[in-house]
Amino acid sequence: MNYAAVNAKVRAMSARLIKPQDYESAIAEMESEAHLRQDIFLTAVSICRYIPIKAHKSYVMAEAKPAEDLIAYYMAQWKGLSQMNKPNHTALKGIVGAEIDLTNILWIYRLKHYHRVTGSGTYGYLIPIRYKLSHAKTQRMAEAGNLKALFDEVSDSPYGMDYIRMLTNEGRVSPEQALVNIIDAKYQSAARRHPNTLAPTLAYLHRKKLEVNGLIAAMQRSSS
Repeated sequence: MNYAAVNAKVRAMSARLIKPQDYESAIAEMESEAHLRQDIFLTAVSICRYIPIKAHKSYVMAEAKPAEDLIAYYMAQWKGLSQMNKPNHTALKGIVGAEIDLTNILWIYRLKHYHRVTGSGTYGYLIPIRYKLSHAKTQRMAEAGNLKALFDEVSDSPYGMDYIRMLTNEGRVSPEQALVNIIDAKYQSAARRHPNTLAPTLAYLHRKKLEVNGLIAAMQRSSS
């Protein structure tokens, strides 16, 4: 499949993404949270006009729909990779696998920091898929006695250099935001390395979701 047309569409739409520093000024143009969520779906519809392969089209549409059950969503995305052709399977497995691992780390952090859930009580909240994180490493993270111990484990994980680099480069960013930023960086890196696949499309949709979440947060701050 020739991805020139879909990538040209993605580049054009990427130029219109709202920058984080402009969220506050942009909320006056936003009607509602439902409007913002629908915008992701309509964006995916627009992109899919250029994708003739049904399995690839379905994967992109699933990426754009709100997921009520995130664990089921990630498991479906992982399973859906088996329907991709070889170039897309290779490109997307790395993105989705890293996102699952990093999302599990992020959830472990949030469970400890906000809900005081630790140890074996953590496992039922995690995505039951491991990519580069071993079961033993995940267990040590879940059973870490405090946040410092958790992030010591993160620093010693396959994502340790990404984590340390992100904290260093982003200045005063929180550990939580650093993990979110690493996921986005993985998408953007895959888009550059695999331009003739769906990677640039998924990288754009991920940025679009970050934009929507940022705008919703700005709306909530303005109304409080």
